Amino acid sequence: MVGNKNIGEYGKATRFSSENQPKRNGRKPRLYKQLKAMIGQSVGHELEKEDYFNIIRFIMERTPKELELLLKDASGQPNKDTPIWVLNIISAINTDIRFGRTSTIEMIFDRVFGKACQPIEGELSATVRSNDMDLSALTTEELLQYNNLLEKIKGKDGKRQ
Repeated sequence: MVGNKNIGEYGKATRFSSENQPKRNGRKPRLYKQLKAMIGQSVGHELEKEDYFNIIRFIMERTPKELELLLKDASGQPNKDTPIWVLNIISAINTDIRFGRTSTIEMIFDRVFGKACQPIEGELSATVRSNDMDLSALTTEELLQYNNLLEKIKGKDGKRQ
């Protein structure tokens, strides 16, 4: 292709138009279509977010012996019937067990249950005064309006006009 011209079958430059379109027009096929062609089955989302959480909860409640059945088949090879993401989670948990860590479990708990919140308690009191005027009777909206008016009065240089 040269500029907006196409080199045709006989080496001649031609312009694309509504009548003259390239033989292979369109975009490249999406990844889903490519995967579908490679594995010979439909590719799409089978699980919802809640399904993933339920599976993770299920994994977290299993014994190491039960997880081993999901992880490996009878010959000791990775179980071809277990989804890759489940194999990865189980492998990460087993690695953490071997080295005495809890990082995978903590990450999974944060995903499933949300991070733990720490409440902060305290008392706050403030007296709002401007030029010896008590502004505590004003609402938040009125204070914002008051602040806007003060900024307008001060002008661009920050000094009162």
